[in-house]
Amino acid sequence: MTVNRLLAVLFATFFVALMLIAWATPDPNRVTDRLVYEATAERVIVPDCSDLQCFRVLVPWVLGRFPGASVLRWKTYAAASNAAAAAAVWLMCVGFGFSRRAALMASVISAFGFGSLYTLHDPYTSDPLMYAIGPIITHLMSEGRTGMAAAVGAVGTLAKEFAAAPLYALTLYHAVARQWMPAMRAFVAANAAFLTWALLTITLMLRFNYGWGWNGIGSANLTGGSALALWASRQSARGIAFAMFNEFGALYVLAPVGFLLAPASLRRLVVVSLPIAALFAYVQQPDRALWNFHYLVAPLAALAVARAPSALAWTTIALFAIGNLRVGAQLPIPAIGRVALVGSVLLAILCTAAALRKPAPGAVRRGLVFNEAGR
Repeated sequence: MTVNRLLAVLFATFFVALMLIAWATPDPNRVTDRLVYEATAERVIVPDCSDLQCFRVLVPWVLGRFPGASVLRWKTYAAASNAAAAAAVWLMCVGFGFSRRAALMASVISAFGFGSLYTLHDPYTSDPLMYAIGPIITHLMSEGRTGMAAAVGAVGTLAKEFAAAPLYALTLYHAVARQWMPAMRAFVAANAAFLTWALLTITLMLRFNYGWGWNGIGSANLTGGSALALWASRQSARGIAFAMFNEFGALYVLAPVGFLLAPASLRRLVVVSLPIAALFAYVQQPDRALWNFHYLVAPLAALAVARAPSALAWTTIALFAIGNLRVGAQLPIPAIGRVALVGSVLLAILCTAAALRKPAPGAVRRGLVFNEAGR
């Protein structure tokens, strides 16, 4: 099967599965950003809008032009974006030299991880698009398609500022290897995306009196703890611990071992991305912001789990997904969810032991080599 055909099959399979989950999820029992996004979708410009989400305009502008019920449009968008993210993770992993089996495991982990499934429960957010942009930009840059990557990043910042982050990570990736021309191209692309976001923000503020609201002002308060402090002040210590565990679950066990097994190019990209991830965990809600980096965590986890026997590997991934149906998609399966979460962690420990004791050949054939001919 050709790469393009396999990508189409992966996307279609993930999309159908995620749509089924989306329609099974209950409505959120808390205040969400739905009203802000729906107002932007309907009116395009909402003068005097005072909320951080007011500035994240791309997704509501696009979805507002389609007919049909609001919840149908937004859940379809969330499922499609997360399916695209998972397919892009597969493509990126193949570029890093993963076997197709290991790449498939990474894409499944991405599709059914906490962040992905949570956006099916609460789709009124720009997050699903960001989950797709990370691996897409990384793949485009690996092929030397800097112009296309810059365009994706610039357009993406109209949805959320994170879209510039993968380009800055790739700038650091090349800089630490003293690959100055690729680093400069990535830096120019990143700055183009950042300036697009800045221009949108300034225009909405000066022309239409937009404001960041309490959440945006809190995020900008870098010396006062930013969004991390706001979030932590509304959580108990137990709530913080559970929220951070749910973010990656069994991946906390698998990813460190995968890092040891990863090609040098992937390890370098992960290391240079750490300060960027820390920054976003500080200025955004950390238990959701960190899933933006699923495209790095899922491949690391897949490298570890792929070296375990197939039955053990796929059972671990299945339990990981079932657990996230509870903590992510919020399906009313508390007992099953708890068993699955605990089981996935225990099996992940067995997978790491198997990976370190008897690594299977062929999980990684070579490291990613970025094409330096930008176009």
